[in-house]
Amino acid sequence: MSKPVVICVDDELMVLESLKIDLKRILGEACLIETAESGEEALELIEEYQQREEYEVALVVADYIMPGLRGDRLLQQIHERSPHTLNVMLSGQADLEAVTSALREASLYRYIAKPWTSNDLKQIISEAIGRYLEDRQLEAQTKEIKTLNVTLEREVRDRTRELHQKMQELEKLNQLKDEFLHAVTHDLRTPVTGTILVFQRLQRQETETVTLSRSMVDRMIESSERQLKLLDSLLAIQLSDAEGLQLTLEPTLLRPFVDDAIQGLDPLLLENRVSVNNLVPDDLQSVNIDTFQLRRVIENLICNAMKHNPPDICITIRATVEDQMVRCSIEDDGVGIPAEDCERMFQRYVQGSQSRRSLGVGLGLYLCRQIVKAHGGEIGVTSALNQGAKFWFTLPVAQ
Repeated sequence: MSKPVVICVDDELMVLESLKIDLKRILGEACLIETAESGEEALELIEEYQQREEYEVALVVADYIMPGLRGDRLLQQIHERSPHTLNVMLSGQADLEAVTSALREASLYRYIAKPWTSNDLKQIISEAIGRYLEDRQLEAQTKEIKTLNVTLEREVRDRTRELHQKMQELEKLNQLKDEFLHAVTHDLRTPVTGTILVFQRLQRQETETVTLSRSMVDRMIESSERQLKLLDSLLAIQLSDAEGLQLTLEPTLLRPFVDDAIQGLDPLLLENRVSVNNLVPDDLQSVNIDTFQLRRVIENLICNAMKHNPPDICITIRATVEDQMVRCSIEDDGVGIPAEDCERMFQRYVQGSQSRRSLGVGLGLYLCRQIVKAHGGEIGVTSALNQGAKFWFTLPVAQ
């Protein structure tokens, strides 16, 4: 805290000297004692000490009757310039009106009548300096508390923001975990169901021993290997989610690729009495694709048609080249899809209102969109009730 300054103001030099001696005896070295012979000189001292950080004017003791600036007016100006300074009026001629004016306009602390007694002066001055120091200490503590409160509020705000961000990250991680589990469930359902159908067909044979053809064994091994590859792929996608799908692209002829995907679905197609016509031209340009990921798209779209329609439907697959992109379509002659469903079919966890016999969670078409977009293509659907559904997607031709 800065050192307190006491300024004594009186136009009589002897009074100033006497007052200064008494104040020295009362205050000792705790305060710096200054004197001024006029109100104007006192204001100059006030201004000077306000420019010096090591001092602060704690108390002004001013006479009432002085040439020029009168005591009550001086104290009023001091109060306006230095509101923390305590003011004491010293006079034997001040009337009640002057004292009242000083109380109102200058926040007068005390009035001392001349001639003063040492005890009265000591009590008033000691009390005034003590009051000033307490007020300044309280003000400093209040300022410190406000600063601490601001700091604490900022820390709480920052911590709350951090916690909110962590909560969002945890929610996102939880959502990614759910998507991963749903993706595993969704994509494994097709090959597992196909394998079960094969075993059920064998189980219906009346003989104790059943015979498996080599082609059937090969197909089952291929299906199991595809399941393992699918698990590895889904895990890789989950671990590298921030980077998106990691594709291994290679030029591929679409016609034999689609034939192979259809053969892998034979058990399901037979079970649902679904016929599939592959009308992709033999001489169609090669497409630049990740064969494993795109097979998921073909299987999902064919299974989607079976899931949303009764048995005995017909599915037709076509492909054409448009502006260096292959446009492939998978069309069925089933019950169709309402227009309001078409607009949101590829959103996460959305199932069509006409969905039948489905144990899925509405993730298949979302995965199809993610895979096609990763290839640089687009995907969509056109349909209406009782007019079948036509899903289409585009792929880049091989360069």
